[in-house]
Amino acid sequence: MDNIEKIIAELYYGAGYTITCVDNDGQEECYDLWFEKEDTVYCLQTIYFLNGVPDEVGETVKYNKSELIKKIIDLSSKDQFIISEMT
Repeated sequence: MDNIEKIIAELYYGAGYTITCVDNDGQEECYDLWFEKEDTVYCLQTIYFLNGVPDEVGETVKYNKSELIKKIIDLSSKDQFIISEMT
C-alpha cells in the first residue's frame, strides 16, 4: 500500500506510469496512468496489443484517489503485474 501511495503522489507532480499484467485468460493487459491537473482526476487508459506490440489506444477512465487505489490493488492481484514509470 505504501508503494501505491508513493506512485499516486508522484503522479501529482507529473510522473506517468505504465501498468502491465496478464488476465485469467492469459491475455496481456496494458494501461497508461497519469494525473490530469485541470480536472483533478487520475486517468487510466487501456492500450491494446496486436501480436505482442502496442497497437491501439482504448478507453480512458477517470478516477478519484480512492477509486484508483482500489483499481491498482485489483490489477496487482493479476499474474505478472508490473508498474513502471514512463520514460
